[in-house]
Amino acid sequence: MIYEEMLVQVPMCSHDKVELEVCVIGSNDEIKKELSYHKANITEIEDESGLADVEDKYDVIISTKYVSSVYLNKALKEKGLAVQPASSLTDTELFEKVGKLMYINQPYWFFDENEKIHTILFSSKKYHPQADIVRNKSDFIEHTDYYNTDMHISAFNYPTKIFKTILSSIKI
Repeated sequence: MIYEEMLVQVPMCSHDKVELEVCVIGSNDEIKKELSYHKANITEIEDESGLADVEDKYDVIISTKYVSSVYLNKALKEKGLAVQPASSLTDTELFEKVGKLMYINQPYWFFDENEKIHTILFSSKKYHPQADIVRNKSDFIEHTDYYNTDMHISAFNYPTKIFKTILSSIKI
């Protein structure tokens, strides 16, 4: 449940538009539940091939699977953003691959209820996940067990050694 909270709430609270066009790749019931707290028109697809013929359609893409920067860049609107899982905070190969066509591209991390660390890659054409957080969204989310404004902001902070490792492969 924490995973879905962070997968959904971080991008939804980083985009300033009130009603969003959202594409979910590899959806599940928990993702749908988290999205139900927002004004969103939701499209569900199985994998990135569902984006092949889509252009400038989505404000937010939330994926449980890898999505190439070409598909993201094409399917996202001018101010669009996307999230997808990364294998670790030092997955520089993924960061470089996805970040080629994005203005902001940086991972965030958190612990789940079993104390397992998860990493998600945040990629955006405009919005910065810390500087552009929409507090009139993030401050009023009351149903979550983990997500809040402070967790959102702190999820993008890294230990020095990790930051030095990923600095050349991310865009902040």
